[in-house]
Amino acid sequence: MAFSLRSRLTLWYSMLLLFGIVLFSATVLVLYWRLVLKQSDESLEGLSITAVNVVAGELAEHGDLKRAARELESVVPRRDYVVAVTDASGAPTDDLPAGLPISAIAGPAPPRVSAATVTGTSGQRWRVMRRTGHASGYAFTVVIAAPMREVLEQWRRLLQACAIGVPFVLAIAAAGGWILGRRGLRPLAEMAQQARDITPRVPDRRLTVPNAGVELEDVARSFNRVLDQLGTALSTQRQFMADASHELRTPVSIMNAAADVTLSQADRDPVEYRDALGVMVQQGSRLARLVDDMLVLARADGGGYPIQLDDVDVDVVVADGIEELASRATAKHIRVTSQLEAVSLKADEALLRRMFGNLLSNALIYTPDGGTVDVRVTAHSGGARILVADNGPGISEVDRERVFERFVRLDSARSAGGAGLGLSIARWIAEAHGGQVELLNSGADGSVFAVTLPAQPPLF
Repeated sequence: MAFSLRSRLTLWYSMLLLFGIVLFSATVLVLYWRLVLKQSDESLEGLSITAVNVVAGELAEHGDLKRAARELESVVPRRDYVVAVTDASGAPTDDLPAGLPISAIAGPAPPRVSAATVTGTSGQRWRVMRRTGHASGYAFTVVIAAPMREVLEQWRRLLQACAIGVPFVLAIAAAGGWILGRRGLRPLAEMAQQARDITPRVPDRRLTVPNAGVELEDVARSFNRVLDQLGTALSTQRQFMADASHELRTPVSIMNAAADVTLSQADRDPVEYRDALGVMVQQGSRLARLVDDMLVLARADGGGYPIQLDDVDVDVVVADGIEELASRATAKHIRVTSQLEAVSLKADEALLRRMFGNLLSNALIYTPDGGTVDVRVTAHSGGARILVADNGPGISEVDRERVFERFVRLDSARSAGGAGLGLSIARWIAEAHGGQVELLNSGADGSVFAVTLPAQPPLF
């Protein structure tokens, strides 16, 4: 059976309170018992001193211990106390008072004085004090006992008061704890109801808990931050799906149009078929690249893209990337210059090749015909730094961070047929290796992208 939070809080509160009250009551009872024993012993001690002096005086006068004991009985008030005198051997000089057990006087004489609690023959408890004395060559022990009826009765009344008061106080405290818990957790119930009201149809609602206390307000703010992040992720996903659908539709539409035009007539020249197939192959390649890029980003978002680390020569990777894209540079009469310093680090070589290829492709797209792209590799803080500079038209201030978002393409990129995923993938690859990609500067004379990679990814 599952208990509510309010029930559990009340139960724990009541248990702790019960433990505290019981401990306090036990302490009071023990201290009270010790106090009454101390008071009784102080009274008995005063009487025992008087009794020893009386017996010693009688012995000095008459030399008869039994007569001294009888004289002592007339001095000590019998209503409140009983008294007995024993000789050096421990034998009483007269019959023991009624109810006083032999254990009260038995045993060797104490060195000076001793006190103890004994139980009488009728079950009554006595507080007994024994004090030794010497006079006229006689050694004797005076025993004075006080019944503990009143002391025990007071202690039992205190115990009964505790036994009655503890449940009463606990019941009141538990009821108060239940009410306070209900009032204190009411904002939490309101938050739960507000959370249930947040649905895909109303994703913009947020928790509002006025006067809920610092702790619950912090919970509400944290939950709202999570909702904001989920909302951003959902919005990004929807935008991604919309942009992906649009990008996928374009090459498919071109391929369908080329096929329809080619098949609209029964007989066509082989050149026309070749041109149509060329268009379809071109759009098929574009479609394959787009699907591949989308798959990489989807796996990256899900954390399921495996990164295989190995010793990688960054300068070799960059040199190979320049050679692979040399035909595209030649087609636009772009001169690619490079200064490559030998730098090695732990990385996924395939991902680094893809990252640099995306950056260099981006530079070739923006660089006008006859322009220049400069590539540099240098050692940086134990890792590597890659700079890719073009002399294109530059990127406006508002677009400098936007170019790293998915499916964002500037006008010159649209004419080249790019999907707007290259820089997003490049940034993800750099971050997956513990590095970063940034746009250092951009102006009328071109843009400079910089990649910084550590020698060892921090997560591996």
